[in-house]
Amino acid sequence: MLSSCPAAAQENTWQLNIKNADITEFTNQVAAMTGKTFIISPKVKGKVTVISNSKMNREGIYQLFLSVLRVHGFTTIESGNIVKIEQLTLAKQSPSTTGTASGEQLVTRVIAVNNLDSQELVKILRPLIPQQGSIGFLTNPNVLIIGDHVDNIDRLVKLIRQIDVADEDEIEVVPLQHAWVGSIVTLLEKLAPQQMAQGAKGPQRITVIANERDNSLILRGKSKSIADVLKLIKKLDKPVTANGSTRVFYLGHADAQDTAPIVSELVATKTASGDGTESGQETNIQADPSLNAIVAKADPAIMREIADLIEMLDIPRTQVLIEAAIVEISLDYSKTLGVSLAGVDASGESVPLFNTALGGALNTLFQNLDPDGNIGPIGATASLDTPTLAVAKIDTAGVSFAAIVQALQSNTEANLLSTPHITTVDNKEAKLSVGQEVPFRTGSFTTGNNGASNPFTTIQRQDVGLELIVTPHVYDGSRVRLEISQEVSNVVPSVSIGEGGFSDIVTNKRTLETTVIVDDQQTIVLGGLIRDDVTNVKSQVPLLGSIPLLGKLFQNNSVTKVKRSLLIFLRPIVLRSKQDVEDVTQEKYQDIWEVIIESSGQQGKEAAPIEDLYKGFPN
Repeated sequence: MLSSCPAAAQENTWQLNIKNADITEFTNQVAAMTGKTFIISPKVKGKVTVISNSKMNREGIYQLFLSVLRVHGFTTIESGNIVKIEQLTLAKQSPSTTGTASGEQLVTRVIAVNNLDSQELVKILRPLIPQQGSIGFLTNPNVLIIGDHVDNIDRLVKLIRQIDVADEDEIEVVPLQHAWVGSIVTLLEKLAPQQMAQGAKGPQRITVIANERDNSLILRGKSKSIADVLKLIKKLDKPVTANGSTRVFYLGHADAQDTAPIVSELVATKTASGDGTESGQETNIQADPSLNAIVAKADPAIMREIADLIEMLDIPRTQVLIEAAIVEISLDYSKTLGVSLAGVDASGESVPLFNTALGGALNTLFQNLDPDGNIGPIGATASLDTPTLAVAKIDTAGVSFAAIVQALQSNTEANLLSTPHITTVDNKEAKLSVGQEVPFRTGSFTTGNNGASNPFTTIQRQDVGLELIVTPHVYDGSRVRLEISQEVSNVVPSVSIGEGGFSDIVTNKRTLETTVIVDDQQTIVLGGLIRDDVTNVKSQVPLLGSIPLLGKLFQNNSVTKVKRSLLIFLRPIVLRSKQDVEDVTQEKYQDIWEVIIESSGQQGKEAAPIEDLYKGFPN
């Protein structure tokens, strides 16, 4: 064995020329030159011939040695500082390096596959692996395991990198100017069935998607195939020369009769301004109420505008439940305090007539004194229905006198409560009317026929009751603008009709019109005190009524107070989903059930299912 320091080894060079030398002797020479330790398998035998015209250093000598072994079917297996020499067929099953090594060494390498299936790659690469090499695969992770000489593995790695590429398709969006995407796709499928049919494979396959929203085609495939299809689309996208296209748009949320005039007006304005396609095709848009659909006939370019407008208008609208509570409080208060004195001599002999009757009660008393005596004292005093204290002596033939102290107080209270609820669609007016049709006289006349008179009275019926008109507008998702028109009317029960009174029925009417903004489920109040009247009436006998203390006998005081308050409470509830509607319905049903239970005296009984409400209806 030759030995030298590293510096001397780098400077030493050798030139090998060997003819039919025993491989063992050749190994000894290489060991002396390189300083490596070799272990030779007993199966390593043979003669070698090496002819060299150039000098080589120690690394070059070792690479030459590896090449000679490979030619004769042998290879080296390095294990630390020891190098084993084995047959190639046995070396692939022995431990070997997986890192960097020289080109003539036998190594095992793991190669990751990114895009292809490793199992498919094994079928391609197996013919390129020599007999002494090996190749295998794993599907998880997706890798190849190759055992071969370093230079051959490097060649295979380059080949794998060229094959393992992503099958990336290009995507092209083609807006059509004249033709309709649906008809173009049908034509392309007929013209190129192998490339565009569903399930077609191969590099020429193209996927075409029709985007009706903006009348465009979406192409996916290889660049060359897309270029060929683009040429065909360009030839097909031509202005129409016949009657254009006709489409039917079925509306799911909007009303066709309301939507059709809007779309027609907008499209007509756009065409008149010069933005439409000049192909001579007249645009016609009609509504079909029976199908709630819009039928449009126009050029494809105009049809695209129509489709976009209908799509934006045909959207689901939110519902709004408006809960109202209308409260009217009426308070009438009256108080009368006074003294009346009167005396009369029916015979006219002793007592002249005197009267301080300020309240009218005594006048009624003496008017009932009949000179013929038909009405006695009891009948006369029966006409006194208002005094609280009276002292009288009634003599229809002599002297009669009376004194009445009036102290009368009355209170009248009335409450009108109504809680109407109404549900409507956003931006749609809702009207609730509950009341009666009351006849009002508008005139009367008499017709004559052969001396006979026929009286006639004309009447006009008007609604009297409650009327609520609300238009909700929901914005920002939770705020509601309410346009409110409220009318409450009722017939005044205690009014005199005829002479000395009104000519016909008298009604009270309260009207309110306003616009308010509230949040979802927020309660707002409208109205307030609408009337507050106080009337004081004082009557007295001149001079006598002004006497201190004694003057009270000659006075009559009356106080009347009238108050009217009208309050309207409103609460909008935005119903955004089916669950919101079901929750509100169940809540109202529970309220009805509680009223039924209270009226029947079965408190504590559970509510019946809401489906029971429909048992009485026919299927």
